[in-house]
Amino acid sequence: MWRVSDCAEGDFIEKWLMNSNRFLLSSLAALFALLLAPAARADSTVNQAFEVARGAVSPEVQTHVVSIYGTGAPDSIQKWYIIFYDPSIPSHGRAVLVSNGQIIKTYAANGGVVYRSDLSFDPARMTPEGPALAAAQGYAAKHNISYDSVRALLKQSSVNRPFRWRIELMNANVSHGYVYINALDSSVASYAPAGSSETASTESSSTTAEHHGDVDSDTGDFGTDVKRTFLGIGGDLQEFFTGERTVDKQ
Repeated sequence: MWRVSDCAEGDFIEKWLMNSNRFLLSSLAALFALLLAPAARADSTVNQAFEVARGAVSPEVQTHVVSIYGTGAPDSIQKWYIIFYDPSIPSHGRAVLVSNGQIIKTYAANGGVVYRSDLSFDPARMTPEGPALAAAQGYAAKHNISYDSVRALLKQSSVNRPFRWRIELMNANVSHGYVYINALDSSVASYAPAGSSETASTESSSTTAEHHGDVDSDTGDFGTDVKRTFLGIGGDLQEFFTGERTVDKQ
């Protein structure tokens, strides 16, 4: 015999099944969205990387930075190499690699040069890389330069030279030139095409000139030493020390 309670019970079951299906579908949609989302990049700012890297060196070395070199996307850096001036090492340079907020390794920076104390700088002079990257993006857009990654370098090239970020624009691992950004106000100072004489004379040879005294000295026998050294370190730091990248492009 049919009862009102039977109808109510049937409606309840039907509604419960509909709600369960909706929940299942929404859960599956969320799961697929999560799986299809691009992997998060391990971005870190230069200040964050420095705070991590300083823990790998002694207190008296922490306030003497020789070079800061980062690689990453056009709008952010994923990997930082920081060289501290350390006179206890033959090259006077101790390198610390920081990625994803962690120290990956620390080692003597044996790039074939001896770093100078007067070209090290206090980390208080560091400026954020974000405005420099944004300025480089603006310059590239204005001049129709396509790129998909960057190499950022901050260093004191000489006592009398302005303190600047050098942003190398890369596309499919090929350099498309360098944008020089004034560290104080993030304005574009200049641009140098890849392989130009300006690049070689102002930034790329600066580390070799510190030791050898002239620009041409890194094109002779020094090249053999660099190649041997960087086969053990990797192509990223070859450019850090010499301004060239040939080890991993043979």
